[in-house]
Amino acid sequence: MPHIVIDKVKELNFPQKSGDVEFLFKAEDLIGVKTNNAKFLIKVQKRDNGYLVKYDKITRPLISELKKAYKEFVKINEANIIFENIEGIKEKLPNKNLLEITSDLSDIDIVEVGFGSGRHLIHLAKENPDKIILGIEIHKPSIEQVLKRIEHENLQNVRILNHDARIILSKINSNQLSEIYVHFPVPWDKKPHRRVMNKDFINESIRTLKKDGFLHLRTDSIKYFNYSLNLFLDYDEIDIRIKKNRPYVVSSKYEDRWKRQNKDIFDIYMYNFTHSPQKEENFDFSFEKRLQNLDFKPKVYDNFVIHIEKVFKIDNDKELIRATIGNFNRPEHIYILNQDKPEYFKMPAPIKENYQAHLELKRLFNGNNS
Repeated sequence: MPHIVIDKVKELNFPQKSGDVEFLFKAEDLIGVKTNNAKFLIKVQKRDNGYLVKYDKITRPLISELKKAYKEFVKINEANIIFENIEGIKEKLPNKNLLEITSDLSDIDIVEVGFGSGRHLIHLAKENPDKIILGIEIHKPSIEQVLKRIEHENLQNVRILNHDARIILSKINSNQLSEIYVHFPVPWDKKPHRRVMNKDFINESIRTLKKDGFLHLRTDSIKYFNYSLNLFLDYDEIDIRIKKNRPYVVSSKYEDRWKRQNKDIFDIYMYNFTHSPQKEENFDFSFEKRLQNLDFKPKVYDNFVIHIEKVFKIDNDKELIRATIGNFNRPEHIYILNQDKPEYFKMPAPIKENYQAHLELKRLFNGNNS
């Protein structure tokens, strides 16, 4: 972890500005930092040989912004650096093909969920050079591998997102996509609630698909096939086409293995014939009044979770709350500056589950628990 050790820390008044860096507040061992390009927290801890200064993992900034903050923090404390391991670190610039949950997805044409080794994703990109292909994957080594291959083959029309596909589809406009692929998803026979194929996912697929667009499920699991088929049969105005052991244009390394084992491969194509209305969502993440009567017990709901983890005192009127909110499978770690009118230190991603958690957070801790 990039950090420095300095010989002393002064009693400072906050807020305080030094150069292009603003030090906003001190919440116990955390200090709020704002630069021209970032907003994050640094942590200052007493050690036998001085004071350790490092970044907070939840608000991790780019190395360049961290270097600025460390430099100005040393200056305002009139301190000497005893140790540092940051100056020699080269900035790893964000990969233009790797998107964030807050990225604009309005130019996406085709989505693949769980692309694994990326064979099919790369095939889609080459076969559709005029379309933008989005690959969604939660396995980070697979993402690194595919990003390298995209760069090596100079593909300009592939985007990657490391997140839960069920959440990502909810961010895409209605009637936007021509194709959605879900090839060989984890069956999760013992934990069916973790399956990507469920009512919410199909609803979002139908909403985001154009008329005559399709969702293609390919699986080697007869249980997953039967489960998914029963889900599809509950819908009107769709066309379902089923194939078994039919050759496909691209074979994954897992499919190659299963074929050698003489396993059956099943395909379900769901064609959409519905024109969906556009979603009208206005996620207002503002607070009206101070959060009170905080409860540290995790609150689990159908679609989201709330967990107040810790409170850091700033002064008699302010405190910093660390919490986890949002989708149960992929919650977001956040900080709230709790004062007369609270605000998020960094705004949560504008997705439905985060907003639902935000509304419940206000209801639970509005001062009277009504």
